[in-house]
Amino acid sequence: MRPLAASSVDTVLQDYQPRILRRYLWITTALHLAGFVLPPMVGLPIRPETVAARTAGILLGVFALVVLYRGGRRPSRRAYQVCTAAALLATPIVMSGLVLAVAQLLCAIAAMFLAMYFVVFYPKRQSRLLVGCLTGLMVVGVVVAPTAFTLVPVEVDTVTVKAAVLVVAVTCVVGAAEMFGSLTRTLIESASTDGLTALLNRAGFELAFRHAVEGAGTGQVSVTLVLIDVDQFKSTNDHYGHAAGDAVLVDLANYLAEHMPRGALLARVGGDEFVTCVVGEHHAELPGVMAQLARQSPTPFSLGAASCTGEADPLTALYRTADRELYTAKQRQHPPEPPGDEPTLRTG
Repeated sequence: MRPLAASSVDTVLQDYQPRILRRYLWITTALHLAGFVLPPMVGLPIRPETVAARTAGILLGVFALVVLYRGGRRPSRRAYQVCTAAALLATPIVMSGLVLAVAQLLCAIAAMFLAMYFVVFYPKRQSRLLVGCLTGLMVVGVVVAPTAFTLVPVEVDTVTVKAAVLVVAVTCVVGAAEMFGSLTRTLIESASTDGLTALLNRAGFELAFRHAVEGAGTGQVSVTLVLIDVDQFKSTNDHYGHAAGDAVLVDLANYLAEHMPRGALLARVGGDEFVTCVVGEHHAELPGVMAQLARQSPTPFSLGAASCTGEADPLTALYRTADRELYTAKQRQHPPEPPGDEPTLRTG
């Protein structure tokens, strides 16, 4: 059974989500603005419904950008919901006012990128719902568009043109989401997640840690880190096999993930070594919580804790101190055997 991970790939992606969404909104808003300039340059008139649709798309994009920038580096969930709704509506609304099939297909490219964004940054069920909403709105936008022309000197009725646009647009949007979006999400998960426990790995933890420290503010940030090491893990592997050792690690990951304090990061950073940390006001409570969990854990483990405030490179300093504390705890529990009575030792 996979653990209820207190830290997942979504924690790593939090730092990139607002930046990618801002870029998408800037690009699409600029393209909608270009729609007012380019048609007259090639001698094409702009119809009133096209002006209204493009204006609505631009206003939605600008509104979403304002909300994102006001949210700073870590926008709230409500800010993401508002911006997502604006992005979902903007492109279909613009498509509903276009009369050229090629212009509608160009708008579908923006919908492709938005669909990939959903798959990368949202859980699977939620991303599929968002892609489905985007596709449905896009279909409505093309259907309610006043007319559809192709610029090709061939007599084709409007219904046929709209049907062709819908087939191409829907195929491209859904295909991009399933192929490129899913591939990107899989690569990120593989690079930042431990395959056995589904917790963050060391690389993922360092990214999430950096994001948590930067998001805590520019002042003196307080951090507490706890290293966790399974007791007698080598003996378990030697006596019962590596499959039993893997089961011990998964059980401990489940236990820790289910009992972590709110806001704590949790990762597996070595063979039998886990790490957790808390950034911010409740950081000092973490060692006591972990000591209580160690007393109640069905899998015995030792721990070492370290805290710091305002360090330039807090992760390196915390690791070094916590590792010393962990080594001391291990020595107290299992002191080393005295050296054997060998000739080399007696004479050396």
